[in-house]
Amino acid sequence: MNNQSFYDRFLEFGSIYYEPIDLEKHHLACMQFSTHTKTMEQLFCFPCDVYIELISGLASIVIGSQPDPVGLQTFPIHHYLKIKSGVYFNIFPVSDEATYCLLSSENRYAKLTLPQPYTFQLQPIHFNVLEILDHYYSTEERAYCFNQAGHTYFELLHVHNGTLTVTLADTVCALSAGDLILCKPDSDHAKRLAKDSACNYLSISFDMDLSESQILFGHVFHCTNGLRDALNKIIEERTMHTPYAQTLMLCHLQEIITRLSLLCNELSEEHNLLSLNQNSQSDLLQQILAYMEEKVTEPITIEQICHKFFMSRTSLQALFKMYLHNSPKSYLLNIKLQKSKELIRESQYTISEIADMLGFSSIHYFSRLFKKYFELSPSEYAKEIAASETN
Repeated sequence: MNNQSFYDRFLEFGSIYYEPIDLEKHHLACMQFSTHTKTMEQLFCFPCDVYIELISGLASIVIGSQPDPVGLQTFPIHHYLKIKSGVYFNIFPVSDEATYCLLSSENRYAKLTLPQPYTFQLQPIHFNVLEILDHYYSTEERAYCFNQAGHTYFELLHVHNGTLTVTLADTVCALSAGDLILCKPDSDHAKRLAKDSACNYLSISFDMDLSESQILFGHVFHCTNGLRDALNKIIEERTMHTPYAQTLMLCHLQEIITRLSLLCNELSEEHNLLSLNQNSQSDLLQQILAYMEEKVTEPITIEQICHKFFMSRTSLQALFKMYLHNSPKSYLLNIKLQKSKELIRESQYTISEIADMLGFSSIHYFSRLFKKYFELSPSEYAKEIAASETN
């Protein structure tokens, strides 16, 4: 997560700072805590601003505007944090143990007991690429048919250029440039190249522990940028005869399977969305758009919208793509910038106040986006409005 992304999302709950707070100058009391458990049962809530300074270890903060476990968000602690009054939070260690200080102008604070313990867990990995047994990059320039010998390993086929037809049992899959397919162990499959055609393709046979994701197999995927980068690295590294080439190839193949699993999750989300009837989809979208308009002058996030309407980020993106051919983030940014023009025309607020009101992290960030969208800066637009009113 880059600093700007962290700051934009964290802005709802507080801010960051870079130098330790002078306790005497700001009349603050210091409370020191150490934690070693990744399960928390309570949340802090201070009636005033509170500062968090990590002393040792690695840690993250679980935080929310309401004491609702479903709405809690997690941020890694890479800076000193200032938390707004009335916000609920707690700290858990990423390392074995973490020590931190809470600095506030008051010693009193509330501790809310959660209805059930909140446990920090990394997402489990359901697969592990064990070994690459065979790999080759083939250039074919004449018609041919090759019936793959049966084996008990997985095979990935990626068409780099041209077209290739792959037959899996009774299913015929046409792969174009940028496509790839995964074949299961013990699956009979044939590769065919049409007459007067040419094709470059990559084949990797490998062993893998896999507990689920049967949708991975027999489905033609078109490469995303991330997939394409990882595949190109494998193509480059397969010709290198260095001690680490095989290890790097295993890492890139693990990344490819991970990215394919994410694509499968998105396909599943889109399928669930499509299972709703059209009227339900349209009504849901209109409710979301109305909510965005209502909250346009607040630092609302995409995560808040998902929580409000009980849907995943992927489902929200699929809904916007289906009806608006746009992403939720772009749509929200657009209505904020349109609202900024309206507020500038009203001349009741400064440019800095408008940027803060609409939830932009800084006036410089707001000005840069405004100029990108409207080809003039907010101050230039204000001057243009003032000039038109005097004429």
